[in-house]
Amino acid sequence: MKKIYIKASLFIVFFLVLLSATLHPVGAQQETAPTLNKLDIPSNAALSLSVHPPVAYVAVKPSEKLKHTLIVKNHGTHPLEISVNITDFKADGVSGQPILQPGKLFNKNANPTLDFGEPFILQPGRNHSVNMQIDVNEISPEKEYPLAIMINARSTADASSLNSETDSSYSQVAGTVVSNLIVYIGEKEENQGIVKIAQLNLPKLTDSFAGIKFDILAENAGKNATLIQGQATINNIFQQSIIEYIFYPDFVLANSTRMVRGVIKKPELLDSEGLINPEKVDTLITQFHYKPPFMIGLYKLHIQLGEQQLEKQVIALPFSLLMLVVLGWLMHLGWKQLVKRLK
Repeated sequence: MKKIYIKASLFIVFFLVLLSATLHPVGAQQETAPTLNKLDIPSNAALSLSVHPPVAYVAVKPSEKLKHTLIVKNHGTHPLEISVNITDFKADGVSGQPILQPGKLFNKNANPTLDFGEPFILQPGRNHSVNMQIDVNEISPEKEYPLAIMINARSTADASSLNSETDSSYSQVAGTVVSNLIVYIGEKEENQGIVKIAQLNLPKLTDSFAGIKFDILAENAGKNATLIQGQATINNIFQQSIIEYIFYPDFVLANSTRMVRGVIKKPELLDSEGLINPEKVDTLITQFHYKPPFMIGLYKLHIQLGEQQLEKQVIALPFSLLMLVVLGWLMHLGWKQLVKRLK
């Protein structure tokens, strides 16, 4: 008899565990949106150094010379020795973050004739203009070149001029801030970027309590960097729009991919032209998640990205409730068997 009660207790505990897992399915919670990375002037806190512009796009014809100016500022209290270098980069294909590559055409190490100026001392609170001029006449083929201009700095303060332990550690600081320069070499002046959907992650079936999750990987199949523009709408079984998302205008480099970021479309986040105003956005998401209390039936996701239109369907069914019914039936059978054995 004691063994029967133990088995019954274990059965009930097992049922409660399954019930808890059903009512709180893994991954059904609303995910926290990542903080938006604003296009601020990049800086190194220890060096107190900044460079402007942080990102620039320059289009130049093969017969012209590339001219570009950077403003470097020392926000700290010690002089800094500054040198400039340049190399290639490529986007990581997901977040758009640059990954430095071995320099080629625009690298001074590979092309000693390129002149970015000699190292200089930048006094505290002062600005310095770094002027670059590159002849692109012999560069081939005509395409887009993502470049990383690296501002290398180190403190020149000596031990005798330092009055605290903080200053002493500061004298050993050296680092780099980067300004990204995308150069397009070509005869055509119009935008040749072509953004389209490279990948859409969207389930065909979803639980009625889990909502609809999706994310989009955008691809630029054009010849120059261009902006992500578009929106997504979810319609219910009555063909009514129940939620709208608008995409953030991130740049996608030519022949590169990037996850689409966006927000729920609200009038207060838009400008006079109905486009998203970056200055009014605090957070962005890459995984879009619509989660009402309950969903049932056929839902349609309509995506407009650039010139591309795409529509997909999602069916919402109460799988968790069906599981509860099955578990309840199994528990009923188990209880009947238990009662028979106890008689």
